[in-house]
Amino acid sequence: MKKTLIIHPADPTTDFLKIIYQDRGFTEETQNFDPNHLKQLIQNHDRIVMLGHGYHHGLLNFMQPIIDESFVPLLKQKELVGIWCFAKAFFDHHGLSGFHTDMFISETTEAFVMGVKDSHESIEESNAVFAKAVRSNLFHPECLDRVRNAYNKLDSPVSRFNGVRLHFRNPNDPKIKCNVSNLNDYLMNLGSL
Repeated sequence: MKKTLIIHPADPTTDFLKIIYQDRGFTEETQNFDPNHLKQLIQNHDRIVMLGHGYHHGLLNFMQPIIDESFVPLLKQKELVGIWCFAKAFFDHHGLSGFHTDMFISETTEAFVMGVKDSHESIEESNAVFAKAVRSNLFHPECLDRVRNAYNKLDSPVSRFNGVRLHFRNPNDPKIKCNVSNLNDYLMNLGSL
């Protein structure tokens, strides 16, 4: 049986993602993000699920990078899931494979910044439907299609925005250059939207 590691920084704004892994017997890391500790955990697992907030260059814990390019050599050897804003840029740039998201609206602030008008209740429903769809199809060979089909049954402005930003990258897909040089550039660009 393949061993699965969940890396999900404790954060109430992403608690809806817990349904993906709770009560499944996976190893869960939600607090200790020391790079050496994380690298050891990654080495000891076959599948790595990274969840939470992030940007083009990796997964964050309250604006501090915890998964970045230094983890890429280890991640290339694993089955991956990356659910954070702009995980697609990280996967494409480093040639990582697996199910992942691009910009993903999970909060009203993100909807506002992205110019998507929807209610708080609708965003909460979107989060719940998405997390259940991922839980049901995690690591399935047709994960992307199955998650999209389940999630697209919810027809709201946010689900339509998010639904086209779900991706699966195969191991042999070409690398794509990431065009944001650092977190400060990213945050400055957000402010100009």
